[in-house]
Amino acid sequence: MLPWFASLALALFSAPAAHGTCITDKAAAAADKIFDYIIVGAGLGGLTVGNKLSGKGFSVLIVEAGPDLSWNPEVFNAEDRVFQSATCNWQYPVLANNGSKLPSTIDSGACIGGSTSINGMVWYRPTKAEVDRLETLGNPGWNWDSISPHMKAIERNHVPDETQIAQGAGVDPAVHGYSGAVNTSFPTPMRIPKAVALYKQALPFAFSGLTVGSDLSNRTSVVSASTSWTIWYDSATGKNRRSSAADALLWSPDQQRDSLTVLANHTVDRILFSKDMTATGVVFGSKSVTKGKMSRVYAKKGVVLSAGTFGSAPILERSGIGNAVALKAAGVKQFLNLPGVGANLNDQPGTSTSALIAEAFRNDTSIVDGRNLFGPQISLINIDEIWGASASIYSNELISPSALRSRAQALVEAGAAANIDGAEAILNTTISLILQSRLPVAELLAESYPSVISAIFWPLMPLSRGHVHINSPDAFAPPAIMPRFLTDEFDQAVAIAVARRTRDLFNAPPFKNVVADAYLDPPISRNGTDEEYLAWLSKTTSGASHWIGTTAMMPKKLGGVVDERLRVYGTKNLRVVDAGILPFQITSHTMSMLYAVASRAASLILADA
Repeated sequence: MLPWFASLALALFSAPAAHGTCITDKAAAAADKIFDYIIVGAGLGGLTVGNKLSGKGFSVLIVEAGPDLSWNPEVFNAEDRVFQSATCNWQYPVLANNGSKLPSTIDSGACIGGSTSINGMVWYRPTKAEVDRLETLGNPGWNWDSISPHMKAIERNHVPDETQIAQGAGVDPAVHGYSGAVNTSFPTPMRIPKAVALYKQALPFAFSGLTVGSDLSNRTSVVSASTSWTIWYDSATGKNRRSSAADALLWSPDQQRDSLTVLANHTVDRILFSKDMTATGVVFGSKSVTKGKMSRVYAKKGVVLSAGTFGSAPILERSGIGNAVALKAAGVKQFLNLPGVGANLNDQPGTSTSALIAEAFRNDTSIVDGRNLFGPQISLINIDEIWGASASIYSNELISPSALRSRAQALVEAGAAANIDGAEAILNTTISLILQSRLPVAELLAESYPSVISAIFWPLMPLSRGHVHINSPDAFAPPAIMPRFLTDEFDQAVAIAVARRTRDLFNAPPFKNVVADAYLDPPISRNGTDEEYLAWLSKTTSGASHWIGTTAMMPKKLGGVVDERLRVYGTKNLRVVDAGILPFQITSHTMSMLYAVASRAASLILADA
């Protein structure tokens, strides 16, 4: 029997409800019609904004390029992740630094719910220091005091019980919300409790000074703690359920409203403008439903782009907004020069090392359980815990004015920044957080798989930047994505050092009897060189799926695309609300921050209505 939300969504999808949200793939539900607001993308940002605007009685259309998979157990069962399925993953092609196509692809949510329908579901908060830096960068009103209430309001935390606590769970009641729409909790049962306990004992051996705490969302210190996820336990089925944006804000019976329409399986081509660059609607179509035939729909009050870091910038470019060189190369006439569109692409380059588990422990399900809940133990590590006294070597290089200028120049030359001043401003923001605030520069997730324990890690605040642009005016063609991972030497140094430290982790006394070979993968010996590690990293790193930056919120003169009210510069009634507006990387997984961003964005839109 299907759970309530799947049954509801099936009913909504098959025919417009008499009373409630209409979810359909019929173009006629939108073509040539007029709504108060049109939102592009039914992911985290789009559903949050759409929920709040329609909840105030405004008519809202959300146009989503992917399908409604509310019927699919791989979406609503947390441990049946649809991650690798093309039904809800764009699997974008990715380019090497020289422009050649790589064999790998980039994962990104391609169904209602967006990436919250396929992601690793990890939930914890960023720090006050980094959120406040949004305001320092030139965005008045964007600070911890304005953002943190939204984080609390969206969350419904399920406090761990005695059994979960005994197996490693912990909670600080002050850093959670308890009455929101998005469920967060530890799993039932807990994952690999013996392995997690061993990791907690061993981590300080590898990272001197690292504190093992109880709750990752308590960011008053750099800690290691058990992971909570956006899940809830369904006692009726005995399964952990995914609490996606769709589950929380669209399918739920208490979120139904006549004023909201969601059009699935339709791609937005471009934005419609009046002569004074006021957004008046969008052009949309579907390869599968309308065979590529395009239709128009109109907005009285505004258009909101929430198509994600890889989607919103290309829509702006197809609408003639962006970098003149990129638009000319794609064969699109420029109407508005915004050189920051598509630049400043950033994610954390991740990979993992593995150690062979001794044969006697390979069938111990408290060490290896084969379950699909990602990273049951997370550590956030700063430069002191990686390098100790040697951290000053890297600090001196980071604060060098000539090094900063060189970095900024390199980003501009690579097309990863709009101008040197903007590049310096963003780099300085991250460098200040690393050095002055002593925020973590690496994240390590403790895992186990058949026969191995693994340390998944990535530089947490990388200085490297890439870009995303359209190849042609074709709305159905994938964008050209060039991440340019590890092109900055500091990022390389962090990744190499953490890789080395993970071998120390597997050699630590708590793992003495459990680990048979600490150097299983990569097969680099104890005395391996930096060159060997860098060569391995260049072949194995991929994004942590925390992509940000391509429609950055910062002053236009610095290459910003949207202002502090998320309005696209040079336009009227056009906003961007998704991860692309974050100008620099944050030190938490992005969901808690992005729900807060979208919720605050809705408040700004309502204030201007």
